[in-house]
Amino acid sequence: MKTGVILISHGSKLSSGNDGLFKVAEMLRAMNRWDMVEAAFLQLAEPGFPDVVKKTVENGVSRIVVVPLLLFKGNHVYKDIPEMLETEKKNYPQVEFIYSSNIGADERIALIAADRIHEVLIEKQYGNRQRIEQPQAIVDESFEIIEKLVDLESVPERHRPIIQRAIHATGDTEYAYNLIFHPKAVESGICSLRSGKNIVTDVNMVKSGISKGPVEKFGGKIVCKISDKSVIDEARRFGKTRAIVSMQQSTDEMKDGIVVIGNAPTALFELIELIKRGLAQPALVVGIPVGFVGAVEAKYALKDISVPYITNTSRKGGSAVAVSIVNAVIALAKEQPGK
Repeated sequence: MKTGVILISHGSKLSSGNDGLFKVAEMLRAMNRWDMVEAAFLQLAEPGFPDVVKKTVENGVSRIVVVPLLLFKGNHVYKDIPEMLETEKKNYPQVEFIYSSNIGADERIALIAADRIHEVLIEKQYGNRQRIEQPQAIVDESFEIIEKLVDLESVPERHRPIIQRAIHATGDTEYAYNLIFHPKAVESGICSLRSGKNIVTDVNMVKSGISKGPVEKFGGKIVCKISDKSVIDEARRFGKTRAIVSMQQSTDEMKDGIVVIGNAPTALFELIELIKRGLAQPALVVGIPVGFVGAVEAKYALKDISVPYITNTSRKGGSAVAVSIVNAVIALAKEQPGK
């Protein structure tokens, strides 16, 4: 069944006032999750909703999700769009129409608003402020800003420094709400490090960013086999990605350790399969691969394993955030008394 998405919003006589809806449609198309994504307007701009429905149906779509990109509920959400939908259902009885919720009061909207407020205040104040040049002072002020932008009081205390570092590394406050922690994730990671276990990474960029000194002081190593000759040769021979083969060849090193995947969804899929088959037994998986193909699916699959994990809910991710998360766990391990 082909699925189409129609984003519908107010229209404006000014073309610049309509550009945002087209840009959001482009962003959704880039995710490659639906067969069509189109924009339509209620009034004052083209294309109108009936024309977009017609175009979508003519392209063989048999299920259409109508998404009102309207912030709050009003007559458009309650009355106008439902009435238009009823008309189109009669015009195309063979098509399934699904009406989604509007944007509504969402924490993500508040975070965007907080960012905009902070940006304009910083822009206004920057010319009157003395430039900060000391590295630690920059970090300290960054963390103070993060604490003002997001509410960390609502999350477990052990999760807060990890979320802070993720936001600090990426400049993206979405990590305040889309990071997902297995209940035993942080403690498992700390225990693994303090027991001298290894950290296995999917790519060298992640490996190079991890704080090497504390890991080695605990007795562990940071391992990445993505560039090993044996991995390259086997990947070429069997037509697999090097990320997959590197996971297969790292099962001994990752036993009771931490596996950090910040780049390759294929590495995370393979790791999950190895864990399910009992061939890999890490203590913690930090799975934050980035990408439009496979990243979200791999993260959802990660939540079905028994091993503790830290992941997120979107296509976002990457080496920088993966490194920030594991370095935060390392910092927590260093704080504990003992070894």
